[in-house]
Amino acid sequence: MKTPLLIALLAVSALSVANVYANHHEGAHESEKQEMHADANNDGKVSFDEFKTAREQNMQEHFNRRDTNKDGFIDQAEKDAAKQNWKKHHGKMKDGEKCDRK
Repeated sequence: MKTPLLIALLAVSALSVANVYANHHEGAHESEKQEMHADANNDGKVSFDEFKTAREQNMQEHFNRRDTNKDGFIDQAEKDAAKQNWKKHHGKMKDGEKCDRK
């Protein structure tokens, strides 16, 4: 019984992280434009399934960037490298400056 709840909580957390990441790197209004790119059948509306598929693709791309040795896992060395890259990149930014990294 606890497993489905844990999976649901992890999924919600992952979606939140993906949304924060998207908002940071593209601006809030850009993420709204991206939502419409999820409209796979071009009917002018985004269904939950289309939204979920687009977010899953975004999360997979983010995971793939972090999994630098492509073994299907993010280990401590990869976490440390990502943290250092983040600090290196964002340490150069001025207050209020938007990130141009995609």
